[in-house]
This record gives sequence, C-alpha cells and structure tokens, in this order.
Amino acid sequence: MNSLPFQVAMRLRLLVLTLVPLSMQAQVVQAFRDSVITVTASRNSRILADRASLYVVVEGTAETAPDAVARVETKLKAVSAALKGFGSRLEVDAPIAYAVGATPLPNGFPGVASPASNIARSVIRVQLIRPAEVANVVATALSAGAASSSALTFESSVADSARRARIAEALASARMDAEAIAQALGAHLGALVDVSTSGGNPGFQGQNTLSFDNRFTQQTMPPEIAINTSVTVRYRLIH
Repeated sequence: MNSLPFQVAMRLRLLVLTLVPLSMQAQVVQAFRDSVITVTASRNSRILADRASLYVVVEGTAETAPDAVARVETKLKAVSAALKGFGSRLEVDAPIAYAVGATPLPNGFPGVASPASNIARSVIRVQLIRPAEVANVVATALSAGAASSSALTFESSVADSARRARIAEALASARMDAEAIAQALGAHLGALVDVSTSGGNPGFQGQNTLSFDNRFTQQTMPPEIAINTSVTVRYRLIH
C-alpha cells in the first residue's frame, strides 16, 4: 500500500537532482556569454570620380496627349542616335516614358493652358566613362532635340578597392578601443569571437551630385566620392 507514495517521492528527488546541474550549467553559459564586448570602428575616404551619369529629358507638346507622346517618340529617336555617336565612351539606356498630361501654367502649377495643350516627357539615362565630356554630351543632346538634362551623379569604379584598403586600419582601431574598454573594466581581452564589415553602397556615398541651379539647392563640391569602411568585432572579456 505504501509502495506508490514511495516511488513518487523517489522520482521527485531524482528530478530535483537533475535540475540542479542544469541550472548551474545555465548560469555558467550566461556568464560566459555576457563576458563579450562589441566594438565598431569606421574610416572615411574621399576619392576622385572617374564616371558620371545624368538623365537627358525629352519633351513633346501637342493639343492632345496621344499627339504629344508621338512627338516625344520622334524626338527620342533623334536624341538617341546622336548620343550613340559617342560610341563606347557612353552607355545609353533605353528611354523611359516619364509623364504625360496638361501643360503646366507658367508659374509651374498644373492648369488649363491657353490654348489648351498637353506635354509628354521621357528620359534617357546616360553614363559617361569620361566625365570631362559632360558638356559635349549635353550639347549634343540639346542640339538633337532634348529639352534639358538632370544634375550629375558622380561614381567611381575603384570604390570597392578603396573601401577594402582601409579594413586593416579599421580593425586595428577597433582592437585598441576594445583593449581600452577591457582595461577600464579591470580585465583583458580574450579570443576574437567574430568580425564583420560593411561599407554601404560604394560609388554613391553622400551627396555626389552637382546642380547647375543653386536657387533652390546648395551646390556640392564635385567630383568626389565619400567611402565609408566600417568593421564590427567581438572579443571575449577575461576578468
């Protein structure tokens, strides 16, 4: 009659003995995991651009929207042919229809023009391997029928190399910071846990644009590319 309570008591005792070591192990793992410091260091570089890109804007105006689109398509053929005359020095993308609608009023706000008309716009993205030819490219596009061109975007084909060149320097800085933190805590660095690096989108860092109209926006200093090299390291902290 007393065997069942006895068995239950023994099982409870074994369960307690089993849980105690597991609890101690969890505390050790947590303490080991907490003894880690994470440090991030960055280095910035600025390099001259060796490529540039812009959008050529082509417009067509007519009494009806379909006629305005047709007029733009005719102009696009002429502008595209003129740009392709630069050969391999330019990369000319396919035209993109941007918008079509009522011609805006002189103040820039949409409305009913007198006489009523519609305007269609398309853009062509052009990438220059030689940024020094920007003036010739824009002049050629305008002469062929383009309405205007966008601001420039500067790029660099060596952005990745410039970023990687600063990784070792960023790592050294991160380690020195980690050592200073460990010393301030009365400890010293242990083994390296892991390391990662990032650099955003090289070639398009910062405001790499040059506006020809400074009435509404401040012009930036051309033609430089800002490169950021960032590393994050984790070390064991030994007390």
